[in-house]
Amino acid sequence: YQIKDPMGVLMTLIIGKEKALLIDTAYGIYDIKEHIKTITNKPLIVVNSHGHMDHSCGNYLFESVYIHNLDFELCKLHNSIDWRTRNLHTAKNMNLINDSYNQKKYINAGFSSLKPLNYHDKFDLGDISIEVVNMEGHTKGSVGFLIKEDKLLVTSDAACPFVWLFLEESTTVNTYIAMLTDVLKLDFDGFLVGHGVGKILPRTKIEDFLDCAKNIDL
Repeated sequence: YQIKDPMGVLMTLIIGKEKALLIDTAYGIYDIKEHIKTITNKPLIVVNSHGHMDHSCGNYLFESVYIHNLDFELCKLHNSIDWRTRNLHTAKNMNLINDSYNQKKYINAGFSSLKPLNYHDKFDLGDISIEVVNMEGHTKGSVGFLIKEDKLLVTSDAACPFVWLFLEESTTVNTYIAMLTDVLKLDFDGFLVGHGVGKILPRTKIEDFLDCAKNIDL
């Protein structure tokens, strides 16, 4: 499943025979944990693709969340009182919350217990195996998740039509190019991104992103 946060970001829920895995927790304005319970009651593993607020501010709803250690500090920053206050202002402007919303609880929610996520880590959901892959570029700790049985790669913001590489926490374009080159060595047919309509994009789009990066006029 891809679940769309009311503020526009996509989370990916993968349900196996024994366990389920949630990729990203979005802004956390609404209770994604309770929503997931309407879909599955299997034990849930929660991971972040990277540390930005629109992918990690719902972490507080869960006991622990896996994230690459290179994005630990970024995740803590984007879950700070200042960043969470900005999220509330955005939600108000979008008419998603009113005066009855518990703003104090949200602002002071923090970032949950963060666990280190390493390249090539594997999560066994029973009949589904998911491998963590390096997708540095958008942030230094950005990762992707390869669902081997479905030949599907979840890239979130690391490889998408509107990737941001101009942030302080981003790597160089050359690092991004090297990452995409390595990703194309993986066995997958399609991929899912972290924003948009939740459509599986063909592998050839990654080739397009690589071509763009190699030929861009910096």
